[in-house]
Amino acid sequence: MKIKNIIISSIIFFSFMYAGTVSPMLGLRFDDVAGSTDLVGPGQTLGLKMQVGENVYSGFDTNGTDFRIFVQQSFGMFGLGTNNDGEPQFTVGGYYYVLDNLNVSLDYVINRLTDDDADPGNPYPDEIRMTLGISF
Repeated sequence: MKIKNIIISSIIFFSFMYAGTVSPMLGLRFDDVAGSTDLVGPGQTLGLKMQVGENVYSGFDTNGTDFRIFVQQSFGMFGLGTNNDGEPQFTVGGYYYVLDNLNVSLDYVINRLTDDDADPGNPYPDEIRMTLGISF
């Protein structure tokens, strides 16, 4: 387990060392915006985004309980991560700039590999989440 952490830390270190620009990100994330008639209070997200090519970015973000590594291009975003129970989740979505540093992200969260505690043997339902973010 210790060697795995060293390898992951080394990959992250060298990725940021050879990246173009690295910028912090702050966001307000609204979970399951299509599944409820009430707008649930947002959660705060914090992350880093780095430029790895022309109009191609990679990075990570977290809200303290779930974690995601993502790749972003001009037409969309793909993410891999874990939810607050440590189970895998995948995101596919769009990333839209409202102003220079203000953006809106809509993600379809695929939860098919999870196990719902309230309904054992079945995964959590998929959801759509929206993030209002600021990049520095």
